[in-house]
Amino acid sequence: MLIEGDRGTGKSIISQRLLYGFLMNGYTASYVSSQYTTVEYVKQMVSIGYDIMPFLIRKKLVFVSLYPLLSGVSEERRFLSRLLGEPRLWEPDVVIIDSFSSVLSREEELKSVRNFLMYLKRLSSLGKVIILTANPDEIPRDTLFLLEEASTLLMRLNVRVFGGDLKNSATIVKYNNAKGVFQKIIPFRVEPKVGLVVEIAAVV
Repeated sequence: MLIEGDRGTGKSIISQRLLYGFLMNGYTASYVSSQYTTVEYVKQMVSIGYDIMPFLIRKKLVFVSLYPLLSGVSEERRFLSRLLGEPRLWEPDVVIIDSFSSVLSREEELKSVRNFLMYLKRLSSLGKVIILTANPDEIPRDTLFLLEEASTLLMRLNVRVFGGDLKNSATIVKYNNAKGVFQKIIPFRVEPKVGLVVEIAAVV
């Protein structure tokens, strides 16, 4: 699954909501963050009503912070090989990388990106769920095209102004092997202590 969007469109909140949903339904997960330290992430999740501490304690959730590594360009360029070299990261049922684009060097060769995506495809064929978030402005178009082509589900997020209010929405661009009819445009909002709320009735 690929979640695309500019800054502030809701990529992280959607991936956080999906993570919490998976954990609450008995799945194990790993979450790679380029934005938060572990303490910051726990506080962020609690602030929107998603308490992940019990899952961390029971080792149902593996949280990996890449924030300290992003201060050096040399570290950034080894991002894909370092991820692939962490078997603990790929053992859970669900793997979420937020954000893939912010830690992917523009100098990264297409061949290495393609090899990485082939590895993800092999994992997904074994029943694992892989979720990547990406800002299209942060990565080359050729790389973004590879990500879009490899994804089974492609979601694009944006913020629009309606009646003087800002409205977040998620557009399902591609959903291969969908098991039924699905809503292609999903308006949503974020509330403290509640988290992500899907707008039932909205003009989009």
